[in-house]
Amino acid sequence: MDYQIKGTTMQSLHITLNQNESIYSETGALLYMTPAIEMETNFSGGLGGMFKRAITGNSLALNNFKATHGTGEVSFSTRMPGHILPIQLDDDIFVQRHSFLCAENSVNLTVVGNLGMTGFFGGNGLIYNKLTGHGTAFISVDGEAIETTLRPNETYLVHPGHLAAYDSNVDFELHRLKGFKNMVFGGDGIFLAKLTGPGKIWLHTLSLHGLAEVLIPFVDRGK
Repeated sequence: MDYQIKGTTMQSLHITLNQNESIYSETGALLYMTPAIEMETNFSGGLGGMFKRAITGNSLALNNFKATHGTGEVSFSTRMPGHILPIQLDDDIFVQRHSFLCAENSVNLTVVGNLGMTGFFGGNGLIYNKLTGHGTAFISVDGEAIETTLRPNETYLVHPGHLAAYDSNVDFELHRLKGFKNMVFGGDGIFLAKLTGPGKIWLHTLSLHGLAEVLIPFVDRGK
């Protein structure tokens, strides 16, 4: 498998697959594919898996793309202005539900679910997918990407809406904001994600929750 990432603020991912190589993605991410590629939609995990994906806001199914007639190309695009990052899995990675784009079939994708009550108090919530196995996965980071390696015992307090992914070595806790005014009128929810190293984290500068707040007045005005 070879790949190329094109573009600046609205990037696209172009993957060349050799005969019998395959890759899978969330539904709705396809930009184009060549005739050598065949797509098959699969309901991973059966009925229980579909239900879990539905209630956590993920797509019900996953699309698998396989080069069945020689070498072919398949391309994916982001849904938001941002960047596509390749991640070579050495450790398990937790990826925010909107950030997963696609992965090799040697990488397993499972829905972790909602961490505590953060989904209610943390802006657009902390519903994560877990990537395990060995291979390459691609994530979509909204806005600009901030990749940081935390040193042992180094801690970041991150707004949940800006946490794209973190590896399994990072210790994750919920950190409640102090002060009534901060929690009610601060506009950043009640909880922050407390991330303690060692390990790597990926942040995005554009928050879906923040974007929605900016657009709501214009949507209401249009109605």
